[in-house]
Amino acid sequence: MINIKKFNFLGGRIIKTGIAVFLTALICQSIDWPYMLAVITAIVTIEPTAADSIKKAFIRFPSSAIGAAFAMLYTFLLGVTPLTYMLVAVSTIISCSKLRLHAGTLVATLTGVAMLTIVHDHYFISFLIRLATTSIGLLTSSLVNIIVLPPNYTPIITRKIQNLSKQMSSVLQQRGSELSQVHACHKQTKLQFQQISAEIEKIETLCEYQRKEWKFHHFTRPAMRKSHYEYKKLSLMRQLVYHIGNLI
Repeated sequence: MINIKKFNFLGGRIIKTGIAVFLTALICQSIDWPYMLAVITAIVTIEPTAADSIKKAFIRFPSSAIGAAFAMLYTFLLGVTPLTYMLVAVSTIISCSKLRLHAGTLVATLTGVAMLTIVHDHYFISFLIRLATTSIGLLTSSLVNIIVLPPNYTPIITRKIQNLSKQMSSVLQQRGSELSQVHACHKQTKLQFQQISAEIEKIETLCEYQRKEWKFHHFTRPAMRKSHYEYKKLSLMRQLVYHIGNLI
């Protein structure tokens, strides 16, 4: 019998991206504006947390303006040529880097390059329309990320901590056996320890995501107490990993 779980691949972020793209395209179509750039912006704006979406939206908007401005400038001077594509991409990347708009570099470059094939006159009006469509994509994605399927990372954190405790117990037992027999640390033991260290970093990232979600969504007091309890366990595990590292 086919395992239906294999096809359960629609995560919350994928669903939210689809909704944001649909709404963005629908809004732009209703006011008869081109929506390709707005859709691109909506796709890259969905972040793991609502806080990240809003924070990066303020970076991506000026970045998109930079990309659009370079597209208008080089199209006016050189027309649409291979050299124009290169100049728009390079100029946009350099400008975003100099202005420390790193989170907006991708969407800015895509905006600039995509505009080259759809703008041939009325450059200033086209520039304003592209900024407006980009704003629609940013705003729609941010609202969707806040309202639709707000994430709860605590169950994932709990499950990962349980698995991590088993791995740490195994490594500690294995290293203890090696020490009692006066053996050097085996390669497999070191590999397992490295995997544990990497897993702790991932769990800490999820904990940071959960803390950010508390700013935008209401969580019950028991749920917050459970999250704090998991954070304390993770802190103790971090200390234990430090001592296991000394043994290794």
